[in-house]
Amino acid sequence: MHHYVITLKQTNFKYKQDNYSYKLIDDMKVKYQLPIKENDLYVKVFPQLKSEKNIQASISSWLIDDDISSIKNLVIKWQITLNLLFLIISFILAKISLKPMEDTISHLDRFIKDLIHDLNTPATSILLNAKMLDNEIKEEKVLKKINRIKHSAQNIASLYENLDVFLSNNTKKTKVNLYSILNQKEDEYKIIYPNIEMNIENKEMLVNTNEKAIRRIIDNILSNSCKYSSEKPKIDIRFKQNKLIIKDNGKGIKFPKKVFERSYTENEHGHGIGMHIVYKLAMELDLDIKITSKEKEGTIIELVF
Repeated sequence: MHHYVITLKQTNFKYKQDNYSYKLIDDMKVKYQLPIKENDLYVKVFPQLKSEKNIQASISSWLIDDDISSIKNLVIKWQITLNLLFLIISFILAKISLKPMEDTISHLDRFIKDLIHDLNTPATSILLNAKMLDNEIKEEKVLKKINRIKHSAQNIASLYENLDVFLSNNTKKTKVNLYSILNQKEDEYKIIYPNIEMNIENKEMLVNTNEKAIRRIIDNILSNSCKYSSEKPKIDIRFKQNKLIIKDNGKGIKFPKKVFERSYTENEHGHGIGMHIVYKLAMELDLDIKITSKEKEGTIIELVF
């Protein structure tokens, strides 16, 4: 528009250009400092120093609108391109910066798995030798010491099994009969706790789950029921409508909602790991878990498959 007005002046207002027009106005006050759209025209007033009349130049709005639209589209394209470029560069830089961390985590993971495996071997050896001594020695004081060794070795073995399952991939699911697991655990716990009374109501308990993980869940729950029960532990187990219910006659839990928290224990000899792993594995298997407990009465744990 500015070039059009200059050419007008140079040709004594004889110059013509398509889509452009002008008129001389008497108003000495410049109304439009910038082009203003009026109907289908963009209008701008150019003040004249040596004339009483100012030049009001006009241009068809579609010309300007097309240019503005083209500029907007170009700006948007550049913004998208720059954003994509920024994201790609950020991703590459993030990968480069996180690579040492990934390597460290991978090495640490392998180290922990190797360490866990190395812990299991001496624990098993201690347990076997303690059982052999248990059969050979009759002196009561020595037997008590051997029992303490056995319990300590069992704790180490239990920690190994918990960590081994916790660090494993538990996503693979198959048809599992919970009764066979419970029946096997009943035989195992009767050796450790001869006075235990375990009642399993159902023999058909088919569920779709990860066998290794559900074994660890059941074992940790039963272990707690036995350890923190009276001299004659009683555990009732039933399966109904895809719900496994384990009830014991133990001393109960003061704060049931906290029992799944890591390192929480109400017993000075506990580690606070077993039930936390139960909760974590249940979440990994998409199981709902509920616990109710009353002190001096016992605890009920429900697993919904």
